[in-house]
Amino acid sequence: MSGFQISTLTPTEERLWHAYPTGALVDLRSGPDDGPGQATSWPCTRDIRAEVIAALLTGSGPDANGGAGIKLAGVRVVGRLTLAYTKVPYALDFEHCCFDDGLDLTEAETRSVRLRGCSLTVLEANRAEIRGELQMEGCRLNRLSLYAARVFEIEIIGTTITAPPPEPPDADADWIPPRTAINGDLLVVDTAMYCHDVVVDGQFRLPGARIGGYLHLDGARITHEEPNRPPTPALLAQGLRVDTGIFARRGNTRAKNPFTVIGGVDLSGATIKGGFMLPDADLVDDRGKTALHADHISVEGGVNLSGVTASGAVRLNSARVVGPLTLSGARLDTLDASGARVEGAMFCNEGFTAHSLDLRRARTATFEDDAASWPVNLRLDGFVYDELMPLPMAEARLPWLARDAFQPQPYEQLAARWGATTSLGGCCWLSSGGDVRRRACRRKHGAFSRTQRSDMGIGRGWPGCGCWACSPPDRYTSRPTTPHRWARAARTSTPSPTPSTCWCP
Repeated sequence: MSGFQISTLTPTEERLWHAYPTGALVDLRSGPDDGPGQATSWPCTRDIRAEVIAALLTGSGPDANGGAGIKLAGVRVVGRLTLAYTKVPYALDFEHCCFDDGLDLTEAETRSVRLRGCSLTVLEANRAEIRGELQMEGCRLNRLSLYAARVFEIEIIGTTITAPPPEPPDADADWIPPRTAINGDLLVVDTAMYCHDVVVDGQFRLPGARIGGYLHLDGARITHEEPNRPPTPALLAQGLRVDTGIFARRGNTRAKNPFTVIGGVDLSGATIKGGFMLPDADLVDDRGKTALHADHISVEGGVNLSGVTASGAVRLNSARVVGPLTLSGARLDTLDASGARVEGAMFCNEGFTAHSLDLRRARTATFEDDAASWPVNLRLDGFVYDELMPLPMAEARLPWLARDAFQPQPYEQLAARWGATTSLGGCCWLSSGGDVRRRACRRKHGAFSRTQRSDMGIGRGWPGCGCWACSPPDRYTSRPTTPHRWARAARTSTPSPTPSTCWCP
């Protein structure tokens, strides 16, 4: 036994001892459906002590060749399997096994770790280096901890992770930790991370993580509800970096479940290359605040939120999107895209609904919507677009602008873009279509005398009511001048008889 002394090996342990050098499978199942669900009825002949497995993997067992490894099926592992701070040169493969007290790989260096249909309390792999895949398929556990770990590839499919109930909060504590199911803070994945059809009850953490390939969350369901504690998002991924895209589509099972998060998603400051795709996702903030927090996110490849249902605000404040931003068919409470930069088209049509839409200081190449999708509350001041689709008669857009409190910039922007795509300027329709708001503006600021209107150039190519909003733009600042300022300028210079835009509301 090469220096490892065990007083007595059971027949099952001795069978594993002899199978280890060649990596042969030790299968104790009575049938294909014999798994951890029936572990309470398993005889003791299916028990293997964790210390025996650890001894084999740390070099205390028989001499092994390159094909050595642990391959167990239908076994109860008694005690915690502790491989912390060790170097394990062989793979671990467990199928339909039941762990009494979990698996500890803290700061270990190992090859692939595969768990299929297993039941365990916890998998600890903080600061571990796994030079292969970490596979968990159809497993049940209470916590997965990968803090600052480095893994070649992660594949979690059909697994249920349920964090234990929180301990009673300490009244003197300054910070109350959340109920964490997956801890991936500062995790590094060399290739891809697949989390298909997983069910997570507790917080899923990926802040500061780096994923060199895809992040797949197809069909995942993440729930984090702690009514008596400060709110924390169910999926926390601040500063996440993904090099080939995030995909959270419908699942691969027969039910085709959508990606669902109850408790909110926080991706603020994330950097995503390859696209951010959440079609038909269901995002719920149980406290009615923020369902998706993606302020300052940077995405190359476009963002697809078509068909998303969000109970709570969707925040894309100061986001940068290279590619299209698709919101077609999305059903939102509030969309805050103020300061966003979309280097592509922005689609808010085909059933898009939102009670409030904030596009202040946002910019996009093309903005496409339809009248049925106009929100009740709209904020457009500073919104810049190169093209507005569809392109109806300009008068049809006046009710769209009227949903926001009056600001001159949205009218100037619409007049400039409509005039650039037609043979007519924007002043004609602004002068005729904006009569209602113009009269209201005149009542607010008062009418000017004929002499004042003549001094300000009104009647000589400057249509408008005579208030500050109708004054022609300053030739240096491109802003409307006040009546008195323009009156002084009119005595020393002659304005152009045909303005390019009209500031009239």
